[in-house]
Amino acid sequence: MLPKTHIIIGFIFSLILAIIFPNSIGLFGGLIIFLSSFLIDVDHYLYYVWIKKNWSLKKSLAWYNDASPKFNGLSQKQKAKIYTGLFFLHGIEALVILIALAFLPIPFFTLFIFVVMGFLIHQILDAIALYNEKFGLDKVISFIYSIKKAKGKKLIQDM
Repeated sequence: MLPKTHIIIGFIFSLILAIIFPNSIGLFGGLIIFLSSFLIDVDHYLYYVWIKKNWSLKKSLAWYNDASPKFNGLSQKQKAKIYTGLFFLHGIEALVILIALAFLPIPFFTLFIFVVMGFLIHQILDAIALYNEKFGLDKVISFIYSIKKAKGKKLIQDM
């Protein structure tokens, strides 16, 4: 899913939550939810940096944008032989860590619950997109599982 879609839908959901729960979420919580609903994708950029050894954000965006038409043109059989990257914030592991941090006995750590909410909004949108594209949901289920599923497959950009 494109970042602008995450930004728009993340904004709408965070605004609705801030309005419905003004005392428990409020504007500050809404802002944290909104930002985390799309900034979770920083792991895509970091993956690009790791693979390409290049820090250019512009080239990173181009690298991913070039992969989309390739991916969309593949058959289901071909899609089964590729992976689109490994993203450490996109899985249950990151959510468990954030939830654990939220329960530390330090007052501001409860803000991690807002980050979890933003991540969940993002993950739900990604799951919908992956389902519609008939691609596996391993990326939104578990980072460790997605590593296992990627073994023996080619990166989409290498095709």
